[in-house]
Amino acid sequence: MYVTYFDEVKSDNNAGRHEYIVAGLVIGMEHIGSIEKSMNELATELFGTSDLTVDTELHTQHIYSAKGNFKGRTMAERVEVIAKLAHFIGDNEYVAKVYAAIDTSKIYNKSQAPQFAFAHFVERVQMCVLKKPTILIGDLDDEQARFMVRDFSKYRTKGTPWAHGINIDTIVDSVHFCRSHHSRLIQLADAYAWLTCHKLGKRTGKIAEMVTEAIKTTNLFPNRYKYWPQ
Repeated sequence: MYVTYFDEVKSDNNAGRHEYIVAGLVIGMEHIGSIEKSMNELATELFGTSDLTVDTELHTQHIYSAKGNFKGRTMAERVEVIAKLAHFIGDNEYVAKVYAAIDTSKIYNKSQAPQFAFAHFVERVQMCVLKKPTILIGDLDDEQARFMVRDFSKYRTKGTPWAHGINIDTIVDSVHFCRSHHSRLIQLADAYAWLTCHKLGKRTGKIAEMVTEAIKTTNLFPNRYKYWPQ
């Protein structure tokens, strides 16, 4: 059985980022412990403890922007942390990467972007796991959580909501949510969502260039993805 951890990155038209992204990591249950161990070791290195609290959360946007737990850390230190998170994702053969990105500049009703992104994401997870069951676990802070629960129940009974939609029969139960500071794997999914946004590319400046250089040899190409509309 797999567990799929996911998070989202909202579009930011003012910054030239039009993609609404839902991205996640599909991980076999037998490999979760070793990945958590690596994440906890990183937290201990940074904060002196691996306790799951707000004060030890590895939130990638905060790392990048020197906010929250990473206020006062140098640019080089922060880039190194992002590179380590990318390494945990891209260099682990037991982590499958899935994302859906909706270009909000090309759809009429931009308020539907979260629904479209989530539906395409669910489809790609289904395609990734094939006949092996998985559950979905997302960040409880996500304002779309209650809509995801509602929509996912429809996808399980009726398939995804378009002419060429697919049946969702191996993603089981409901969508589950957990606060990100209580789960290292949700924090890693947050990192993948952030890195996907970065790879699609609109960030500029010195630190953006440093991140691009630091992760250039890490395999962040998704196992399944959808970019829509083209």
